[in-house]
Amino acid sequence: MSEYQYYEFQAIDRPLTPQEQQAVARLSSRVEPHPRRAVFTYNWSDFPGDSSEILARYYDAMLYMANWGTKRLMFRFPRSLIDLEGAQAYCRPPYVGEYVSFSTVGEYVVLRVEFHDEDGGEWIEAEGWLDSLIPLRDDILRGDYRALYLAWLKTLEMEDLLDSVTEPPVPPGLKELSPGLQAFVDLFEVDEELTEVAAEASESRQAASDDWIRRAISQLSRDQCDTFLLRLARGESHLGVAFRKRLRKLAGTSWAEQVSQAPRRTVGYLLAETERRRELERRRQAEEAESRRIQELEALAERETETWDQVDGLIQRTKGQAYDEAVRLLLKLRELAIHRGRQLDFEGRLGEIRTQYERRSALIRRLNKAGLY
Repeated sequence: MSEYQYYEFQAIDRPLTPQEQQAVARLSSRVEPHPRRAVFTYNWSDFPGDSSEILARYYDAMLYMANWGTKRLMFRFPRSLIDLEGAQAYCRPPYVGEYVSFSTVGEYVVLRVEFHDEDGGEWIEAEGWLDSLIPLRDDILRGDYRALYLAWLKTLEMEDLLDSVTEPPVPPGLKELSPGLQAFVDLFEVDEELTEVAAEASESRQAASDDWIRRAISQLSRDQCDTFLLRLARGESHLGVAFRKRLRKLAGTSWAEQVSQAPRRTVGYLLAETERRRELERRRQAEEAESRRIQELEALAERETETWDQVDGLIQRTKGQAYDEAVRLLLKLRELAIHRGRQLDFEGRLGEIRTQYERRSALIRRLNKAGLY
């Protein structure tokens, strides 16, 4: 299979100007000018330039996928709107920054989430992923850091972090993932059991109370109110985010959504608890499988005589497919004999079959391969 790379860019806050569209289109003869979107695919060559620079200059979101396992999601945020200090809490300790990081480019802040699957090499379907992930950009601007926490969780699968390292602030709502968050989990293959353990410390998302909003609005001057209304009339992007940021500053509340007040857990606890639950699940499944096996054997015991007759009838047909079915039934009968402590009876009847049909090489070969000596 040849290599495959997919780059998709999307402009959200504003469309590209005709000049900007032409500049992007010049990167590839296969890309038509478009005010909102550009897609580049490569089988043998590479992107002609720095994709991060193209994002920072023209677009608000980018997805890169390669069939050797690399997946990269990037968002560009207006620097004045994002709480960079709060968001960067999910990029610690330092080696997490290899996978989740923020950088400042002029008047923007760029988030990069990138992971590499060592089991890559298969065909990938990249079209459509970015559309489902774009709502996460607004979530982060509003202080909903669930996507960042999930990205931090993913790093635990990639790095041997110290067991004593504590988790970042646990955002509310991890038990109820939005479609965008579920797409994030699916794309980056975030461990579901680990996510369930982490979500136990996550509180439910609460609708914002109108009380503090009314109190904060009352502190705005008439000129400030008129200024926000004028910006609203002009259709300014993310005005709601800017307005709530101003209100929170007046109210003295955190910009991020309320995080869990429970003690921070360590990496060691999260991984150990996840493994403990996996082991419990493995035992549960093994017990269920054993229960089903015993039920099947007890049902077979009720028709044991008929099953031996069936084996003999299959052998008489002298066909390969019939021999295969006879061997399958003999294996079941041996299992039943072991279950009932009657192995000698089974071995005696098997010996009679081998003696009676010793000249049927195809049958004997199948019996030997199945371990029916």
